[in-house]
Amino acid sequence: MTMIEKKLQVWEQQGLINGDQYEAILAFEQGDKQNNNWWLYSLLMLGSAIIGLGIISLIAANWVQIPDSIKLGVDFSCLLALAGVIFWYQHQTKHLISDTLIVAFILLCLASIGLIAQIYHINGRWYHAILLWSMITLPIVLFARHLFVHFLWVSLFINAAVWSSVDLAAGQLRTAMRELPAVLLLAPLLSASLYLLARRIALLHKTSSSFFFWFQISALIALVAIDLIRSGDDTQIFEWRWYLPAWITAALLIGLILSRRSYRPLNKGLLIAAIILLILYYHPDILFTGETRYTFSALDASARTSIWQADDIRAPILTIFILFLYTIHAGNSGYHRTFNLLTFLIGLRFVALYFQAMGGLAATGVGLILSGLMIIGIAWFWYSSRDRLQHWSKELTL
Repeated sequence: MTMIEKKLQVWEQQGLINGDQYEAILAFEQGDKQNNNWWLYSLLMLGSAIIGLGIISLIAANWVQIPDSIKLGVDFSCLLALAGVIFWYQHQTKHLISDTLIVAFILLCLASIGLIAQIYHINGRWYHAILLWSMITLPIVLFARHLFVHFLWVSLFINAAVWSSVDLAAGQLRTAMRELPAVLLLAPLLSASLYLLARRIALLHKTSSSFFFWFQISALIALVAIDLIRSGDDTQIFEWRWYLPAWITAALLIGLILSRRSYRPLNKGLLIAAIILLILYYHPDILFTGETRYTFSALDASARTSIWQADDIRAPILTIFILFLYTIHAGNSGYHRTFNLLTFLIGLRFVALYFQAMGGLAATGVGLILSGLMIIGIAWFWYSSRDRLQHWSKELTL
């Protein structure tokens, strides 16, 4: 007996549903389960990708002996054949086969770009090639019906667009680690902008969930990375032109947020405030002094800076405040999982700040006892207060 059957039996015994409703709900859930075998789709598409890699490896073993004209002829013949089969399957009901062929086609397009670059000795960066691939494969990706195809395309496109933008602004990327903070800042801003655009454009609507996923992931990565940089007193090379794409994208994102009718004024204010604070977070001179209080470099100094001027105190507070702003937005927008995750991260950052500031005390027996009590207290507070906090956030918009 499945979990849904057990729940339906309990509901029927409690009088919440009758026998006909029980059968109708069970039939719907079983049919929906059959139509959403995502694991089967993923395995089939993964298998087609592995077959393609195997074919490429066989060809690579005899690559030197094959004339360039034959290489290009076979490559374009395969592309045309795949395109014809995909077009034929679009009029059938076999969507799984169609999407599997689309994955094979877009991967072959990427291989074709590499083949042309190898034959004609064209030099370039990997993100330029993927950006070109994204542009030429977007029309056929829009025909896909399953999330995996859109997620694959969005994942590669976001990476290529971010690195290409920073490369264009910097003139040419030399050492990736120098420009990495600019890349980390641009990624969530661009993902959020493309998510809002995809929600507006019906043709791109299927890609919106993938853009939203990468926005949340890249935003957390960007926040954690800059928190570590500011709290650890790490040196950062800052050149304004590296961050120009992020600033332009932030302005576009703020405009999209202001023009989105489904967002209440409070949500717009919360999101815009979080964006501005994140941008200021990445600037080393506006909100930060370059002095620390509890890092190893500060402990070596003869006199530590005051607690109000220490970057390793300001950084956690700013991180918690940005998380709090987005938590309130998630709470009154119905994103329950995001709300629960962010409230947990806020409590976790409080604990990390405690150990960061009270490291010496935590090394003693009494300090360990107090630290354990504090962790238990935060866990209890988070568990008992998250529902009240979410209810309060919803009432703010009434």
